[in-house]
Amino acid sequence: MSEHTITVSDGTDFFRIPFADLPEACADGFYVPGLSGKTIVSNGETMFEIPLDDLPEAESDGFYDALANERGLISQAMIQFGTAPTGEDDGSVFQFSQAPQGNSASADTVSPSNTLRSSREVRPTSSRSKHERVPQHVVAVSDPDTSATDEESATSKFLFGARHFGGKNTWQVMLANAGLHGLIVLVLAMIMLPAPDFEMFMEITSAFEPKDPVELDFEAVELQQPVELKADTAAVEVPNQFDIESPDMIEMDVSDIELSIPDNPILSDSANGPPTTNSKSEMGGRSKAGRAAVVAKRGGNAASEAAVVKGLVWVAHHQYPDGGWSFDHSQGECKGQCSQPGDLVSNCRNAATGMALLAMLGAGNTPFEGDFQKEVRAGVAYLLKNSVAVGAGLDMRGRYSTNTGMYTQAIATTALCEILAMTQHEYDEARSDRNLKKINSERFVLMKQLRPAAQAGIAFIVNAQHAPSGGWGYDPATEGDTSILGWQVMALKSAAHAKIAFPGSTIVAANKFLNSVQTEDGWFGYRTPGKTLSTTAIGMIARMLSGMSRDNALLKQGIAHLNARGPDLGNMYYNYYATQVMMHYGGVEWKNWNAVMRDHLVKTQIQNGHAIGSWDVADTHGARAGRLYMTCLCTMTLEVYYRHLPLYGEPDAVGAGMEETTNQGKL
Repeated sequence: MSEHTITVSDGTDFFRIPFADLPEACADGFYVPGLSGKTIVSNGETMFEIPLDDLPEAESDGFYDALANERGLISQAMIQFGTAPTGEDDGSVFQFSQAPQGNSASADTVSPSNTLRSSREVRPTSSRSKHERVPQHVVAVSDPDTSATDEESATSKFLFGARHFGGKNTWQVMLANAGLHGLIVLVLAMIMLPAPDFEMFMEITSAFEPKDPVELDFEAVELQQPVELKADTAAVEVPNQFDIESPDMIEMDVSDIELSIPDNPILSDSANGPPTTNSKSEMGGRSKAGRAAVVAKRGGNAASEAAVVKGLVWVAHHQYPDGGWSFDHSQGECKGQCSQPGDLVSNCRNAATGMALLAMLGAGNTPFEGDFQKEVRAGVAYLLKNSVAVGAGLDMRGRYSTNTGMYTQAIATTALCEILAMTQHEYDEARSDRNLKKINSERFVLMKQLRPAAQAGIAFIVNAQHAPSGGWGYDPATEGDTSILGWQVMALKSAAHAKIAFPGSTIVAANKFLNSVQTEDGWFGYRTPGKTLSTTAIGMIARMLSGMSRDNALLKQGIAHLNARGPDLGNMYYNYYATQVMMHYGGVEWKNWNAVMRDHLVKTQIQNGHAIGSWDVADTHGARAGRLYMTCLCTMTLEVYYRHLPLYGEPDAVGAGMEETTNQGKL
């Protein structure tokens, strides 16, 4: 056998085998990740399979390429098995495929002993992994245009080579192959490491008794355009990537939901979050009068408000003619005058549109109020035109890149829910004014059209949850991570404000996932317990929105971690979530945080040229989404004073020896 080794996988675990044994391993159901455009990275403790395109980002986060020394062997394998390009259009081809459905080996599928994590949220370590386990599943197939009896078929090439097939030594070769296969299986079975036993986390239980479920058929939902909303873009057909029945939706008043959030995610489930209150006033702070009343009170000032206006003007000027936005902001009016466009050009436009709308909505702009009514109307129309009703709900992902689908779903759905909630608030406030009867009738029509769409978007999120873990992955019903979960929980929070019903078990399961990634001292990891700032901020806001008490010991420990670090001027994604956490928590911690974060954003906003009002990208993981992404995050961060009602009372009151108010919110 050759002295060289190559990494293979069975879709669950990774193994390093002699290169000469690769054909037998392939025949036994193993595959080579390198032939599928993937590689294996490690931080010295765990190993993950990721797309090769994500390797630079993983290396910047402290990971190393475990397959770096195998690149030459990959080329040899392609040549040996006939996978190298030949320039011929005809003939048989030997193809290495992805793992079969029954043993999927996507970037989100892992063994308990080799937990997969995204390269975005990792911390480097100095030691190397104890176990050299690597790749996933190889299948030999012939070209569909080639007969299975052709002696040059892929199968014959793989087993014997075409010149031996049918010859006098065929049976001897077959027996030798069978014996060698058995030996390989025995060797692999002996070297496979047993998966460690994990302690079973206690499942959080809901504190309310669900009512009889009501069947909803989301395929029957008809999406009609709101009054005067226009867009030129035709609907983008998106296939339904997961075939599940519509869920049993529990009809409930969102104020009735009470969740049990454990003080200790392993030992206790006795601590309940604060009682919820009517969410009608949640959107009231976004109005012009509402902002004036709370900006200074909660830590904003004239400079921060001016920065919000400038940011929204820049966003409005970079809307596309079809009503949507793109992370490549350089088209349309801009014509390349602003630097740092994202490279998500034709993909993720629903996500870009959703983020732009959220920034505008945060400052009180709706289809009927504010300085950007026209832009909001066009953005709503774009989202509706580029979403598809499927059996699982409303698929709002549109065209998306491989790892952005569920991010897009959550962002776009949140935008619809917020527009619905804000329009409902405006409608309620204007009902007694006869002079506003006409515009209120238009609001009513819009709400009737938006509600089924928003409800169906939430249903898609509910259906997409990974049942075993409670998280959300890049694709529906796949294992997830803390970052994706954060966006889904915020979408569900917006649904609660819009009085859209969803099963309380969804939040219960989400907290089950959070239990599995939280450390005993209040940190949160990505897919396993860890100590990463951004995932800790996301985990904490998800806990808060679920109803965790301000006095919870783990919450206080998390606050101490964020307070000790302060804002990270090179990680706006972390700052966006952590600012919300600190504002809700209030007290001296919020004052310290806000003084740095607010002034930094005001100071770093572009003040001249076509890019005026925007922010340069200052985020390790934000380059792909570019200036639009950065500007939306910064603008929403400066809107924190009024975007949401403080969960534990006014920030300047709580934590300072004063009695907490009853303005507490939860899902």
